[in-house]
Amino acid sequence: MIRIFSCILILLLARQPLTVADQRAEAASEHAEASRAGGGSAASPLREIDELKELIRIQQSQIQKLQSAVEQQQRQLDKAMTAIEAQSSAKPGAAAVAGGEIQREKVDDVELLKGELEAVADSAAQANQRLTKVEADAATTNKTVEAKSKQLGNFNFSGDIRVRYEPFFQEGAPDRHRERFRARLNVTGKLSDEFSGGISVATGTLDDPISTNQTMTGFLNRKSFGIDRGYITYKPKYAKNLRLDAGKFAYPWYRTPMTFDSDVNPEGFAETLSFDVASSSLQNVTLVGIQLPFNEVSSGPDSFIFGGQIQTHFRLGSRARLSLYGAGLNIMRADPIAVALGNGSLKPSLPNSNTFRTNASGAVIGYANKFAYLDAILKLDLDTNPRFPTTLLFNFVNNVRGSRERSGYWAEATVGRNKEAGDVQFGYSFIRIEKDAVIGVENESDLRSSTNVLSHRLIFGYMIRNNVTGQFTAWIGKLANPWENPGLVPPGVRAACTGADLSNCEDPYLKRLQLDVIYKF
Repeated sequence: MIRIFSCILILLLARQPLTVADQRAEAASEHAEASRAGGGSAASPLREIDELKELIRIQQSQIQKLQSAVEQQQRQLDKAMTAIEAQSSAKPGAAAVAGGEIQREKVDDVELLKGELEAVADSAAQANQRLTKVEADAATTNKTVEAKSKQLGNFNFSGDIRVRYEPFFQEGAPDRHRERFRARLNVTGKLSDEFSGGISVATGTLDDPISTNQTMTGFLNRKSFGIDRGYITYKPKYAKNLRLDAGKFAYPWYRTPMTFDSDVNPEGFAETLSFDVASSSLQNVTLVGIQLPFNEVSSGPDSFIFGGQIQTHFRLGSRARLSLYGAGLNIMRADPIAVALGNGSLKPSLPNSNTFRTNASGAVIGYANKFAYLDAILKLDLDTNPRFPTTLLFNFVNNVRGSRERSGYWAEATVGRNKEAGDVQFGYSFIRIEKDAVIGVENESDLRSSTNVLSHRLIFGYMIRNNVTGQFTAWIGKLANPWENPGLVPPGVRAACTGADLSNCEDPYLKRLQLDVIYKF
């Protein structure tokens, strides 16, 4: 009887915390429902998670206690049966009766404890399920709060900061080391169901159209910001395939840096018509028209870029996508650009390498060639691996209004991606741009020379965190025909490019290395 009383006492002690735990679970559940109904802040789900974790800890402790009680009762039952078996030889009948009664009592006690243990385990499982759900709700709430924190009314904020260490190595020229940074801030907003717009500011000198970098120099002076974008976009309800852009906006057409640098934002007007196609292979056809004024004068005709692009997108099986782009761009009256370069009012990152026209006094009066681009791009995307997709690209441009040295080639291969922490990306590009293929003041600012260049580019990127990327880029290039631009050849080897005999005229490879840390917000 003493043992039976002890079992009952253990059961009462074991059941009491379970009731408290159930009350805590019920309170936590009611708190979660109230938070969801009232649209509570992100802190409410976090408090609920802590409460449920504490509840699970208490229930696990109860499970351990009940398991210990079951084991103790089992040992006592084994001892009682051993004693009964020892007495059976002396008093077989009485021992059997006593043994049966004790065995039934112990078995009943053990079964009660086992049932209690199963009840606590079921309660713990339910709490675990509730914890998983609340954690998922908390993650969703955190994402919502993070998105809302970037908004003010109808406006969204984003931007990036890049810090760069950039050394230069070239035979015939002194080594150079410089540190640079770039900062950009974007504000976009939806004005109505049809109108949206935005404004962006970026670092960079205002007389350089192709770079937003600021060199860490100037005796710690302040750095300048300028308007990088400012635009309005109209998407009419009556024509859902149509998009109209006006102002200074992002590129509405697809291009590579061979024709226009990524830091250049066109300004003017653009129209986009996009149609999805119900076909097994052809997926989309898009038409883009552009009208971009770049020099307005009061006493004569203005300068414009007129043109358009047709874009087609194909699905080649389940793992391949092919995109074809064909553009025609007519740069009307480009001579004012050459004049601005000649008088120093326009100072791009790279010196001029196009062919100029000069007057009798040597002043620049325009370009030797006119410019109109026929630009063709082929892009193949391969879903080789979720973390390591592959992209192959080839870009050919021809200045159809040029007389000689008028074509350019850009071939590129990229493996990997930079979307999530731990992602890596590798890339290689081969670039060959002839002297008058494009206007050099607008294309890639990191080349050895904007035109008359042969270059290789190697890229390795690693996503340190979801918003922080480390990247290494190597630009290795030289003048393709250095005798065409002898002033750009390093002083230490320039003599071979200025005499009558040009057989030994060579431009050593310039190795321009870039180590970047990029933070996006």
